[in-house]
Amino acid sequence: MYAPERDAQGSDWALAERRQQFLDAHADRATRWRDERDALVAELYLSAAAGRLVRGVVERAGLEPVQVLAQLAERVVVGEDGAVSVLPFLPSQ
Repeated sequence: MYAPERDAQGSDWALAERRQQFLDAHADRATRWRDERDALVAELYLSAAAGRLVRGVVERAGLEPVQVLAQLAERVVVGEDGAVSVLPFLPSQ
């Protein structure tokens, strides 16, 4: 009859497998935590003029306002002097 507790090599392999599963799960959690920490959730209030511009873009692109603003934010460039700009782009699905 097989007794796992008496199988030193099998026990070592099983321990190594459990250790690797733990390390993989830990790495996955660390990646998720890092991504969540880097994410930004914001509530944004725009002036009437800026709101009209965003609504116009939204209507032409067939997107939600949050999608257009997210694409805008992803393209922000900060210059050496601290100036913030966005190169022209077409919002897309």
